[in-house]
Amino acid sequence: MWQSNILISNDFNTDGALKKGLERVEGLYFAEGGDEDWISFDIAAKDYDKERCEKAVREVICDVILNNIKLKFIMYSVGRRKIDSSLCALISSMLYYDGEKEHEYVFKQISRQNNYCVDGIVNFRLRQIVEEWRELGNIISSTLSKGYGEKEIYSLALYMLGDRKKTSLFIADSKEILITNVSQGGLVNVPEIYQDKAHNIINAIVKYGASEVVIERGNADKELLNALRNLVDVKIL
Repeated sequence: MWQSNILISNDFNTDGALKKGLERVEGLYFAEGGDEDWISFDIAAKDYDKERCEKAVREVICDVILNNIKLKFIMYSVGRRKIDSSLCALISSMLYYDGEKEHEYVFKQISRQNNYCVDGIVNFRLRQIVEEWRELGNIISSTLSKGYGEKEIYSLALYMLGDRKKTSLFIADSKEILITNVSQGGLVNVPEIYQDKAHNIINAIVKYGASEVVIERGNADKELLNALRNLVDVKIL
């Protein structure tokens, strides 16, 4: 039986993101504990599931760091400004800028551990790129201080996104966010890092570098449609 432990502060475990990720790992057993400041997860898997579960757990931790925690550091500089759709697109474009290289580096740091203290990984092993995340927040804050309008903010988001693959995503009309990668098949993982459902959809479009979005008419509210049309080609069924 393979066993390990994950420790994370409540400050970093926004909306229980770590637990939600662990629940999706097939064959993983875990018990949750903690206090007002920290949450711990004792995790285990049968020997024949060890390699797969260990890799999946590291991916979950990596996702939490590169979605929820990175967003937190970016938002330190943005402050309490209300997030609308254009600002969501800009923040998300910063969030996933150079995403593949960051994932490779962060996953490598996580893989060096047998037990996982998420705060320690972020504050010590990742301290250099954490400063880069803060700087991304400063860039956003500086941009907003110039009084740019919606069109200019979307334009900056598109510039940060750079070249995108020819990827088509289908957004189903559902209470939950269900997005299918039409080009490759299968549902995509949608990080729920914003309070607003539409903002999480925008974030997913940015994260996966979509060039086209197909959306069901019942799921096409005016604000979301406007946001998507500023970022990708949109088809409505």
